[in-house]
Amino acid sequence: MKSLLFFALASFICTCALAETYLGIRPLDSLGEVRARFPDAQFVRMAPDWADESQVLFSFTGGVLQGQLLVLFVDGRPDYRREIADGFADDLDALKLLAAESDDQALRVKWVRWVPTTPLRVQDVVAKYGRWDAGGLSDDGFRLYRSWDARGITALLSEDEQSVLMMDFVFSEDEQRDAFIRRYGQLPAWLRPEAGGGVTVAPRATPPVTPAR
Repeated sequence: MKSLLFFALASFICTCALAETYLGIRPLDSLGEVRARFPDAQFVRMAPDWADESQVLFSFTGGVLQGQLLVLFVDGRPDYRREIADGFADDLDALKLLAAESDDQALRVKWVRWVPTTPLRVQDVVAKYGRWDAGGLSDDGFRLYRSWDARGITALLSEDEQSVLMMDFVFSEDEQRDAFIRRYGQLPAWLRPEAGGGVTVAPRATPPVTPAR
């Protein structure tokens, strides 16, 4: 069953050559593990119009969190159910167990966005991370951004470019390799060293998300 889950998740977690985590959240962490990390936080399942059936977005607020944490998870259960319905899988019993997992077990972290309670000053972020590597308009065309590609960070800015309204964090290939080895003891083909790597989906690696008000 572990092998089945490995191959399913390997197809969902995109590769990127960046590196930064937020509050210790790691690639492939489950919803249950994230909830356990922030036991006093309130969490709400959201319904962005861009999400498909394999993408599940949760909002976390309160407790130790300073602002809102948006975490996108991948859900392999829809694919498992289709394979079960097709009836051609090699191990239907294992697939049925995976398809029956709870949200806490099945959902796995893909990316993280932090929306601070009070916007950050751009100069403070620059003082911490240095000069940005790229900048421009986000994919939705409505937000200015600055990105630190070596760190996997994208900051979305106010119209006057003086404040950071939210920050996106994506995972490096090394972090993803560690996660797959830790969880499953093996790597998907696209994360193996011979694959070459270096494919970058930042600075606009995460979909546009309007924070809950």
